[in-house]
Amino acid sequence: MSKVELLCPAGSYEAFEAALYNGADAIFLAGEMYGARANATNFTLEEMRKAVSLAHLYGVKIHVTLNTLIHDDELDQCRAYLKELEAMGVDAIIVQDLGIMTMIQHEFPSLSIHASTQMHVHNLMGVEQCKKWQLERCVVARETPLDEISKMCQQGIEIEVFVQGAYCVSYSGECHMSRSIGHRSANRGECAQSCRLPYTLYRMNDGKEERIKTEGKYLLSMKDLNALPLIPELIECGVSSFKIEGRMKRPEYVACMCRIYRQAIDCYYEGKPFDVNEKIAEEMKKVFNRGFTSGYLDKKEGMVLMSTLRPNHQGVRIGKVTGFQGDKMSIALEKELHQHDGIRIVNEKEDQGFIVNYIYKNNNLVSSASNETIQLQKVRCKVGDIVMKTSDSKQLEELGKFPVRKVEIKIKACLKLHQPFMLHLSDGTHEVIVKSENIVENALKTPLDRERIETQLKKLGNTPFICHDIEIEMDDRISFPISELNECRRKACDELIKRRMEVNKRVLEKKPYDEVKVEMTHQIRVSITNEQQYDVVKQYPCEIYIADTELYEKLKKENSHVHYNYPRVVHHLYSDSGMIHEIGGLEKADMASPYMNCMNAYSAYVLFKEGVKCISLSYECRDEDLEKLISDYQRLSKHSGNFEIEVYGRVENMVLENCLIKSQLHTADHCQQCHKYPYYLKDQKNKAYRLVGDEDCHLKIYHSDIFDKIDRINDYRQYGITNFGVTLTFEDREESKNILNRLFSKM
Repeated sequence: MSKVELLCPAGSYEAFEAALYNGADAIFLAGEMYGARANATNFTLEEMRKAVSLAHLYGVKIHVTLNTLIHDDELDQCRAYLKELEAMGVDAIIVQDLGIMTMIQHEFPSLSIHASTQMHVHNLMGVEQCKKWQLERCVVARETPLDEISKMCQQGIEIEVFVQGAYCVSYSGECHMSRSIGHRSANRGECAQSCRLPYTLYRMNDGKEERIKTEGKYLLSMKDLNALPLIPELIECGVSSFKIEGRMKRPEYVACMCRIYRQAIDCYYEGKPFDVNEKIAEEMKKVFNRGFTSGYLDKKEGMVLMSTLRPNHQGVRIGKVTGFQGDKMSIALEKELHQHDGIRIVNEKEDQGFIVNYIYKNNNLVSSASNETIQLQKVRCKVGDIVMKTSDSKQLEELGKFPVRKVEIKIKACLKLHQPFMLHLSDGTHEVIVKSENIVENALKTPLDRERIETQLKKLGNTPFICHDIEIEMDDRISFPISELNECRRKACDELIKRRMEVNKRVLEKKPYDEVKVEMTHQIRVSITNEQQYDVVKQYPCEIYIADTELYEKLKKENSHVHYNYPRVVHHLYSDSGMIHEIGGLEKADMASPYMNCMNAYSAYVLFKEGVKCISLSYECRDEDLEKLISDYQRLSKHSGNFEIEVYGRVENMVLENCLIKSQLHTADHCQQCHKYPYYLKDQKNKAYRLVGDEDCHLKIYHSDIFDKIDRINDYRQYGITNFGVTLTFEDREESKNILNRLFSKM
């Protein structure tokens, strides 16, 4: 079993250096385009080349995130970007878009591909599909528990698991909340973090709106993942890579987390215990935390996962407010406080945060204090309010001092009489041999001894190397200039540095795109949620997709036009064919839903090649892109594609593993509260978002507004769209009938 990789984030060159010098085995970063964290500083191409060379010098890999959805008019630019990445020798590309995946496989086969967590791989079938596509690695959903990870690790593909950092409340790659509310797509790297905003929970009871009392108002805000105590178990599962989230975080955060996880991993392989003690926990909390949880890895659920009181960095408690005098307030410290530390005073109405510029003790200015009462500048708060330290100036200063990183090498020297001096350096992969111009001679006076030679050869100084083994083969009573021995050592080190920084990439032939032919249809697809809607829909000439399993099993026997609409999260085997929403179900896909995120010709190519009969294009497709997508697909596959546009429905903004209704009401598993009463969230603009759980209690948060494009059907036909879809959610009999009458009047 190979040693697990420690993979650290870098949203800036400074964060890259923090990861590199604090022990990362690999670093993931993004260029200025196509990364899922568009608001990070990110890297210019020149910075990326520099980072790749420096990382490779130290034996560290660079994984580049290209994990956003791509429009067809961006593909040429993306292709040029991939060419640059291939030339600089990056070690892997992390992708979400199936189209980018297939473009790399066909046109840039030397590049390794990792399936991003944005690809929504959350079950064994999805892992098997990634293996079928010959991807090198799969980054599994954060919602995956240890026992399932263990099974995934046995499928013959590398498995990467998040161990530290922010949790998305929705399954990654399946969140449309930011796009629906503020037109900032999480799948395009523009997430506005709608989950960190305040919401109010309501339900309707006998026609009356009831506000539900909740623990906090940030009902979708999750704690941060901290899997440090689970490191041994994760290693023993067979995980290939531990990923620390944080490309939006400061370099000191990266340095802190990288150091601690490096120590924990090394202790495991050295057979030493690693104690996750209070000191380590506090160091981690000080750099950033919303509260820590081991989360779904060990099947935590409910409020223990949530940070509903505050959505931001909490810091650590250091004391409380005890009184006021003039323009100062008194604080009884429980821990150390330094000048220039950041603190937050937690207040019911509004927290007060600031940098401590002055500390007073007995009316005297001091630079620090601990476990005593001090005075600070007065802010709006009250006696008893808790004081949290949100940044520790001494910690940040220490984390800014990067350790020296060295590469272990073996030195072999040969000094034979009347022959040139020969020096071999080896790092285990590369070997360098340097031969002197002068020859070794007899010593007329004091001979050169072995200890002196060893001392000189080990003087590796500012090079990235350190000698872990040296072998000297020499004759007796020899003489050789120390200056030339040093020069040979310098030349050998320079050559080894050059060899380590060289771009070494696989040389593989490009693959042509195959012809892909699908049977064209001109049909209407209507997705329904209940039998009342079915009674209406069955009267129309359409294909009916039913999400309710019991209703589907009942109706499929009497109506050949009835199909199954699978859940967006599936942990059981796929049986009948139907509408699928994730790559684990491709073998059973008659219809690929908009949640498959197909929005360019190349992703359509992948899905049709896998046997999908019809693709309902992503909700993120722009109307102005459709004509190009369809014509580009025809050129690529040599045939027309069978595409659908959904023209009416309500987008599922999120799908949650942790049901917020169950969490807030503290009900039992499968409580079905969301089916007994209409529950919904309201945001600050009073928009209402309906909450409904599926049969496995994965909570869906529906958008507040219905989209209606029925009047645009003729325009879509002009673009080449031949199929149209409707999704009925909460519509009653009369509403369903009116919608279908409008729809079929356009046919």
